[in-house]
Amino acid sequence: MKKVLLLALNARFTHSNLALHCLRTSAVNTNYEISIKELTINQQSLEIITEIYQNSPDVLAISVYIWNSQIVQKILPEIKKVLPKCKIVLGGPEVSYNSEDWIKNFPEIDFIIRGHGETGFKFLLENNLTSNMKIIHIQNPHFNEIDFPYCNDDFTELAGKYLYYESSRGCSFRCSYCLSSRSDQKLEYRSLEKVKTELTYLISKKPKIVKFVDRTFNANKVFAREVWQFLIDFDTDTKFHFEIFPGLLEEQDFAILSAAPEDRFQFEIGIQSVNPHVVKTIDRNDNWLISKDNIKKLIDLKNIHIHTDMIVGLPSENFSELQHSFNEIYALKSDHFQLGFLKVIPGTKIREQADKFNIKYTHTPPYHVLSTSEITFDELSDIKNIELLLNKYYNSGKYLSVTDFLCSFYDVPYDFYNVLRRYYEENEIDIANPNWQQNAKIFIEFGKQNHPELVQQIRDRLRWDWCKTANSHYFPDFLQNDKLKQAKELGYRFLKNLSEQDTIIFDEHSFKLSALKSAVFFLPESAEFSSEFDLENKIAVFIKESGKKVVLRIPMEKIVP
Repeated sequence: MKKVLLLALNARFTHSNLALHCLRTSAVNTNYEISIKELTINQQSLEIITEIYQNSPDVLAISVYIWNSQIVQKILPEIKKVLPKCKIVLGGPEVSYNSEDWIKNFPEIDFIIRGHGETGFKFLLENNLTSNMKIIHIQNPHFNEIDFPYCNDDFTELAGKYLYYESSRGCSFRCSYCLSSRSDQKLEYRSLEKVKTELTYLISKKPKIVKFVDRTFNANKVFAREVWQFLIDFDTDTKFHFEIFPGLLEEQDFAILSAAPEDRFQFEIGIQSVNPHVVKTIDRNDNWLISKDNIKKLIDLKNIHIHTDMIVGLPSENFSELQHSFNEIYALKSDHFQLGFLKVIPGTKIREQADKFNIKYTHTPPYHVLSTSEITFDELSDIKNIELLLNKYYNSGKYLSVTDFLCSFYDVPYDFYNVLRRYYEENEIDIANPNWQQNAKIFIEFGKQNHPELVQQIRDRLRWDWCKTANSHYFPDFLQNDKLKQAKELGYRFLKNLSEQDTIIFDEHSFKLSALKSAVFFLPESAEFSSEFDLENKIAVFIKESGKKVVLRIPMEKIVP
């Protein structure tokens, strides 16, 4: 029996490739032995080639995306050198809309399957790869007729990875930058009964997270509500990720979602721009005032992780308008704010309109915007550095107190990040450095230069952020002082004296005596911080209770009568 190797080159080890499982299942009854190999783009090309060679496939099928396109191009000629008889089949969005160029530039390719590939892949195998057509484009049946992609044997390999699932294909929106907006991408749903059965099976495998890849999950409100309610009622620790459109949410949605267990759901919300004329230019239908209000309602529920997205470099959005979008989205205080950049992807309407809007972009994937008629390369370069600072200081969740504090001294959040960007550049500081202590020291030096009267409060806020996010029971040397040593000595002794049968109960909190070993004790320096955080004449103790870190506030009068 001939062997088929389905190859994924994922962006990260934690990612998996749903498409390959779909292809494998579609062709399960063909006369081929089909296996899946998932590697990452971080591996050396020779290592990838060796992995392929050791599987000795008769057919190699590779799923191609913008993130792995270049390494696929690099390894194609080498694969044919070591496996000259192996048939090479490519598929995926990166080769679906410029197939002729791939065939022309890479003669090693035997076939390209365009679009959703289940039927085309099965056709090739059933015909023993003897088709006269190098580009295969065969319409799939309705999505509800496509088989469930996973089998029992998959879950050993998928352990610890994101598990992807789709309950629909296509999108009801026609955003010009997205492939799902194409007229040949029909919106099709699986039946609710089938979705519930498949989700029940997936949940039984106890994945950490299931990511729905539906482009706009709540496009069908009734369908979305049924699935959400089904998952809310399930007894599971699995988290479920959805991409939703906030403007479609109604009171019934909030009523259902308010009952979701904490961390059961996470929502990714593509805002892209808050400027009406920009939204119109990209064929997106959105009313920012309605969407903003609904996002705030979701955040106020406090039980769903909210991830908001913005796209930089959209046509007709100038530098000032872009900053307005940034400030509006930042002000929502979502759990994660992704500042992404326009990708001018082959097959999209915006690619066809590039000349119209004078959009310059990289020739190679990911087709990153370089400039438009409204925004310069210099401006985009500045925003790129602001994106790095946003990821470092906001999205990491490790500096939220100090960034909120410093933002309050600027008219808008963008102004703070822009001043911080200039500080990094003027002092030639590595903006990508992930080290918490070095980045915290930068805040202190930044404060000395720009806000000398606030340095004491900046230190207190860095200590607070450290207590909330670090796994250490000690403070870094540059944040140490006598107050912290006093807090640890007094607080530790007070709580230990409350211990009965190895358990401490204080202020309705209960934890083991051993939890004191990893507790962090804090006394602020500044009166302003003490007042704002309810720590006047109190010691704060950060301690784990049932696996979660809680904050105790112990009045000094109880410690020192």
